[in-house]
Amino acid sequence: MTVVNINDLEADVVPGTELLLSKAGSQNGDADQILLIPEPSDEPDDPLNWSPTWKAIVVINQAIFVFISILTPLAIAPLTPIFIHEFQKTLPQVNMLFGAAAMALGYANFIIVPFSNIFGRRPTIIICGLICVLANIWQALVTSYPSFLGARVISGLGAAANESIMPMVVADVMFLHQRGLWMGLYFWSYFIGVFFGPIISGNIAAHVSWRWFFWVCTILQGFSLIVMILLFPETRYSRSPSPPLSSTASSNSSTIGRATTTSEPKVEPVITAQTTNPPQVTSPTSDLESGIVRASRHTTHIIGRPSRAQFSLIPRRIPNNALKHTIIRDVFAPIQIFTYPIVLWVVLAFGMSTNCLLALNLTQSQVFAAPPYLFTPAQVGFVNFAFVVGGIIGLCTAGPISDAVSIYLARRNGGVREAEMRLWTMIPYIAICLIGMVITGVGYQEHYNWPVIVVVGYGFVGIECVSIPTILISYAVDCYKHIPGQIMVSATIVKNTFGFGMIFYFNDWAIRSGFIPPVMTLMALAVGICTIGTAVFLIWGKQFRRTTQGSKLHLL
Repeated sequence: MTVVNINDLEADVVPGTELLLSKAGSQNGDADQILLIPEPSDEPDDPLNWSPTWKAIVVINQAIFVFISILTPLAIAPLTPIFIHEFQKTLPQVNMLFGAAAMALGYANFIIVPFSNIFGRRPTIIICGLICVLANIWQALVTSYPSFLGARVISGLGAAANESIMPMVVADVMFLHQRGLWMGLYFWSYFIGVFFGPIISGNIAAHVSWRWFFWVCTILQGFSLIVMILLFPETRYSRSPSPPLSSTASSNSSTIGRATTTSEPKVEPVITAQTTNPPQVTSPTSDLESGIVRASRHTTHIIGRPSRAQFSLIPRRIPNNALKHTIIRDVFAPIQIFTYPIVLWVVLAFGMSTNCLLALNLTQSQVFAAPPYLFTPAQVGFVNFAFVVGGIIGLCTAGPISDAVSIYLARRNGGVREAEMRLWTMIPYIAICLIGMVITGVGYQEHYNWPVIVVVGYGFVGIECVSIPTILISYAVDCYKHIPGQIMVSATIVKNTFGFGMIFYFNDWAIRSGFIPPVMTLMALAVGICTIGTAVFLIWGKQFRRTTQGSKLHLL
């Protein structure tokens, strides 16, 4: 591993630049150890110190909630012909049932994120789960279009927690080098719900009744709510903020030439709360490096578990003196970060790449229920299996590969990890997005055999709509790690607002001009924005991070 000059690093440390690898305390002088960012406390109930089993339980619990809660708002595409007939409405009016839920999904997070930061993730997710259960019952019982529209809005309000809470939980319990994988699980759960929802709704409508789709969702949501109450502890944890990077680096540079024995980072093997063996002392150089980014002092941590208090149903509010600050931060931060070039690119690329999936959801009944395919609602639902397979491929590749590439490049960079190192993995997925959308758009227009459209077109879009958002959001959180919830709010607003607009023109545009113009336009937006941004930020990303390093958002 290349040795980094400590003075050079001191001058070039900005948020998103981390000392990720160190030889401190290693049995083998050539072996690298991954440094823990953020720095865990010495308390066993610190979520960063929870055992791998408890961390998995917590995150998988959230993944189950995300999967189930997204079924109802975004799974009605195969039911479109049924709703047109039953409520005597036009296609754009029926699409409004989707749009109303989508808008609520996005903008409700202006309330959900502040509430979760004030009262905690646990009460927030339980309340939202209860709202989902009640909204599902309402949708199963509706008798008129206006009532249905109202139920869809309430459903979106409850399900909106799946747009922000899980990324916040991942940031609460996982270290920096682990987040790509678990952020991938989040997007996989989200989009698997979007993919499986139409399969479930179409088959239930074909064999029983469309109302029973909402009853099934009620049962599943009730199960998720019970599991959440029993097995989802509070993950919000008050920890001391890291000191400013420059001041930390400066103070440590004065210690060059003398060993420091008062700082004792924890080293392998992983120790438990009962371990009494003293940790090893690092070398002067390692100690200096650990001071540049305070969170890099530890390579291991104690193994704990949630406390009983973290399972309480009574929320623990933050201190009164921080209440006003938290509300202002959570309301205005999602707007303020639109002025940051990195976040602006991330949310635009996120919105375009995910709405490629929406384009196919909006048109699948329009295409496959018509000649020459003449699919039934159940068969229209089955085409979404291609998205499922693609999503699984995206889950198994995007997060783990982006984490592995970051670690590999950090090792070549003397243990220093730059946030942009993750962006190299965008390149193959941008190509996959282009191929998938071109085959789908041309296949729609030229009436290709359905396996070509579904297997290649839908499958490739399934891969990209999990992979690209995973890499993008992980990159943004790497750069602005204190505000993952606010980043998701901004991304969701862009995604859902653009998607809401699509329901008014996309189908009609396809009728007037054919499928190639609308599908290719969305492909060009997604591929163009992703490609240009990836090239720009791979070269100048650190300079853009440096321009915002004085922002108070880094101290939240």
